[in-house]
Amino acid sequence: MANSALHAIAIEDFRMSNPTFHQEYCLLVEGISNLIFRLAQKHGENISYSSFTESYDRASKEPILQIVLGSSKNEFYVHTYIPKDGGFIVGKNGVGPRAQTAADTLALIEADVRSAGWL
Repeated sequence: MANSALHAIAIEDFRMSNPTFHQEYCLLVEGISNLIFRLAQKHGENISYSSFTESYDRASKEPILQIVLGSSKNEFYVHTYIPKDGGFIVGKNGVGPRAQTAADTLALIEADVRSAGWL
């Protein structure tokens, strides 16, 4: 089964078992989309491509949100893992700071984007 389908199944499980967390997930997706839009407006001439995907880490069995920003000079990735117990982990391989809300997670993502020089 494709990783995006596994992601959708895992998120649907949250919708049923933890509707409050599912709402935070939806707010996070909207916030990331808005962040990419703002970056495109501010740095459109420097961003050759961007990507925002929903995937699934088969090793940890966790859904992931992945942002990619690229230019001819560099490429930037940020991953947000969604553990089974809820919350969000912003980092690589499921290791990094943890947040419980969309707002706190967006702040972590924006800090990573800023430290990479994109914001």
